[in-house]
Amino acid sequence: MVGSQAAHPKVDPERVSRRRYDRERRARKEVETLLEVKSRELFELNEALREQARHLEEEVSRRTADLEASKTLAEDASAAKSAFLAMISHEIRTPLNGLLGMGSALAESGLTDEQADMAALMQSSGETLLSLLNDILDLTKIEARQMEVETIPFDLPELIDRAQQLFSFKAREKGLLMAVTIEPSAERQIRGDPTRLGQVISNLLSNAIKFTKSGSVTLRVWVDAEGGHCLVTDTGRGVPNEQRETLFKPFSQAGRSVTRRFGGTGLGLAIAREMCRLMGGDLTFAPNEGGGSSFHASFDVGAAVDAAQPVATPATQGGDWELLLGCHLWRILAAEDNLTNQRVLDLMLKRYGLDLTMVEDGAAAVSAHCANPFDLILMDVNMPKMNGLEAAGFIRQFEQARDLPRVPIIALTANAMTHQVEEYLRQGIDAHVAKPVRRATLGAAMARLLCQSHPEVMGHAPDGSERGG
Repeated sequence: MVGSQAAHPKVDPERVSRRRYDRERRARKEVETLLEVKSRELFELNEALREQARHLEEEVSRRTADLEASKTLAEDASAAKSAFLAMISHEIRTPLNGLLGMGSALAESGLTDEQADMAALMQSSGETLLSLLNDILDLTKIEARQMEVETIPFDLPELIDRAQQLFSFKAREKGLLMAVTIEPSAERQIRGDPTRLGQVISNLLSNAIKFTKSGSVTLRVWVDAEGGHCLVTDTGRGVPNEQRETLFKPFSQAGRSVTRRFGGTGLGLAIAREMCRLMGGDLTFAPNEGGGSSFHASFDVGAAVDAAQPVATPATQGGDWELLLGCHLWRILAAEDNLTNQRVLDLMLKRYGLDLTMVEDGAAAVSAHCANPFDLILMDVNMPKMNGLEAAGFIRQFEQARDLPRVPIIALTANAMTHQVEEYLRQGIDAHVAKPVRRATLGAAMARLLCQSHPEVMGHAPDGSERGG
């Protein structure tokens, strides 16, 4: 019994309970200490995240403010550039209208051969300046995403034929052979923008002739499932490899020596490519194996043209405008404050037997028309006393008050920016012809508006007999 009790001592339940309690308390303290440490770590992490979030918010706010400031500066710069270009365009176009108008009148006045050469040189220089001005305005429209293309039916072979007639003479002057091939697939009417397409083709042919010293320039036109195509190739100097990347960049040419020898600003190809892309195609370059260059212009041809639908041709766009203007003694009112431009306009229109009345400001135009309404009004915009838009507004109010038919008003102005023209059309103007004024452009616009407003007269010849068509 004694040995058995020594081998199994008696356990004190109280001591066991205390030890267990002590262990649990130590474990609880360890857990509490660990929780406190973790809580502290979480608190510090949370504070760090809050501080980081605050810094991020401040950085985002600062960057947003910087972006807003940059956007405002960019918008201001763009507005300043547009205003500057509009001002420069107006100030250059006004004297250029006098230069080209008087030059054209001088060329028709019966000159000696030497005098005719001088007048032709003057005209050529003026046309070059006008082309540069138009290129800059086109580029501005493209950058501002304001250039639009129209989709109308037109005769593709006829457009190519006009380009061939224009550039064949220039090619012959340099002793170049010019060949034009219109594939059977292109012998058709298509839908598109004949004006923009004509600009692209003219630019490519002009460049090909300019940079080709000898040999030939060819134009091939075809239509396939992908659209329309114009391929212009030449046997000229070509484009070196290192200069091809900048070929379609504005104000870039193949080296300074090219600019010195051939002139130009390097805008033509950049504008032509953007026009092709607006027309659903593209403009690409490839070197010819035997030397020279090839430029491939592609464009959308639209849906098939209904044979019964009117197609845009020179006749329907005013090609017969000289005959139309001469079919009646039209009473025309011209509001123009510049005496030189008055003289140019008089010389430009005198051959058509029009009853032309000149006034020097918008107020005089309103008084003259309200006293005895005219058939058509040619309206300058920037005039003293009352500008052209204000005058047009008063005339429209007068028509409404008296229940009179709407007189066609054409804005003849050196303001040619897109937003300016859109504003004119919103304020009662029916058409816009930019200065320098071309006789064909102005005559076509006048004939078109007179046809619309006086169809009963435009159907008869000057002697009263029925006109054909």
